[in-house]
Amino acid sequence: MRRTKTLILTLAGAAVMSLPLCAQPNGPIPHESPAPAVCDRPLPPDHKSNKEQLESAKIAFFTTRMNLTPEEAGKFWPVYNEYQKALTEARKASREEFHALRKLSESASASEVQIKKALMEYLDNSKKDDELQRLYLDEFLKILPAEKVLLMYIAEEDFRIKMIRMWKKPGMEKEK
Repeated sequence: MRRTKTLILTLAGAAVMSLPLCAQPNGPIPHESPAPAVCDRPLPPDHKSNKEQLESAKIAFFTTRMNLTPEEAGKFWPVYNEYQKALTEARKASREEFHALRKLSESASASEVQIKKALMEYLDNSKKDDELQRLYLDEFLKILPAEKVLLMYIAEEDFRIKMIRMWKKPGMEKEK
């Protein structure tokens, strides 16, 4: 759950960082004309969206940390992207089940049976995350040596921490 919140905050921070690109007008704007709804300033030819930039940084970070050869990278990235997509979908389903639990907790008319059913569905969805991780571990071990798979898990955590630190506002201290 913490990882999901962190990823959402990271992506939201990345989106907010792109806003200043359109903050200044290109020139004087006549008072009678309304402000443009979207940025009309042309983007540089090499401009990438924040999501693409984040993905490029992640690929470079992982490839370096895992010391992937071009052949290994060619086999690894399609499987890793499939893994990330499956995890994202499983975690989304788990969040939806959690929201259903929250609604039940706020409902005065929820029965014991409804609550137990919702709890079981939530836990079943949470198990899917673990099952996917085990399934893809086997897939990763088919294409990479165990040491590089180990480095992948470490790189995931290190990259997540790096992104949190990068987007953290100056002066923000640890909350107690």
